[in-house]
Amino acid sequence: MKKNTNVILIVLTVTVAMTLIAFKLNSNKEEQKARVYQPDSSTKAIIQAEKVKESGFIETAPFVGSFIPSRKVTISTETSGKVIAVFIKEGSTVGTGTIIARLDDGVLQAQLRSARASFNLASNTLDRYEAAPSGVTQLQIENAKAQKLTNQAQIDQLIKQISFCVIRSPFSGVISSKNIELGAIVSIGTPLATLIDINSLELEINVPERHLSKFKDNMNLKVKSDVYSDAIFNGKVNFIGSQADESHNYTVKILVSNNNKTPLKAGMYGNVTVNNSVTNEAISIPRSALTGDSSNPKIYVVENGVANLRNIKVGFSNETSVQVISGLAQGETVVTGGIVNLTNGSKVEIK
Repeated sequence: MKKNTNVILIVLTVTVAMTLIAFKLNSNKEEQKARVYQPDSSTKAIIQAEKVKESGFIETAPFVGSFIPSRKVTISTETSGKVIAVFIKEGSTVGTGTIIARLDDGVLQAQLRSARASFNLASNTLDRYEAAPSGVTQLQIENAKAQKLTNQAQIDQLIKQISFCVIRSPFSGVISSKNIELGAIVSIGTPLATLIDINSLELEINVPERHLSKFKDNMNLKVKSDVYSDAIFNGKVNFIGSQADESHNYTVKILVSNNNKTPLKAGMYGNVTVNNSVTNEAISIPRSALTGDSSNPKIYVVENGVANLRNIKVGFSNETSVQVISGLAQGETVVTGGIVNLTNGSKVEIK
């Protein structure tokens, strides 16, 4: 009997506890529901709106890319030898013909002195042969002439080889990397340094095929840099690619002159905007009127004091407006402000 009584007490206790928990949960639910904003269907939302009309539409197409050097070269050696002097470091600014490094030319200089001595001997011998009244055959004279020419060729070759021991900059620019040190032994073709020309840079952008017709050779464009937000650089289309990549984008390069006031560096981001006027009349709306995502754009259209959500299809765009291809007619009223307070079917008041 006592055992049954304990069981009944346990069941009653659990039942009461579950009832209290359910009551508390329901109470919390009602409290949370009360906290959620419930729009009053009789209250009109205050919005901004404008009537749609057709007008000439100017498409603005922005393109972003990176600045690259207009010229870049790896400076290599044309002869073998030991590095006896280095005149550059990374970041050095050099001019055309500036000496980059020197190689040991001691052996070549000795060979040059020997070749010049042989040339002088051959020249004197030829002079004596030609001045002799007799006793010299024509064959001896021809051999002396040939020897003189051979010695001259040796001199020219050695002078050329000695010039290879002085490595010079082919144009003015900045040393972006240095690969040599004093005392190093180099061979023909060893890369010594990388030289870039940043007196002018190229902004390299990728242009989708539908926009490629906007770019023409030698076309003047205004270029901006992310580093200098207020500066505008004068650019000129220098290259238009003929082969698209896998995404059907074409490479376009825009030549930009550099300056000391707002110096650009290779690798910086830049952007250019191309305007292209649409000749036929088009319906356009402010960007602020759009809701939804880019793949499924929507707008609110005011009809009889009610904002109705509508799907549209968009076309060209610029910084402020979007062209509407379908889903909207001339004369209809589009909500441009206060969209955050709207749901489909909301009553509205235009201010």
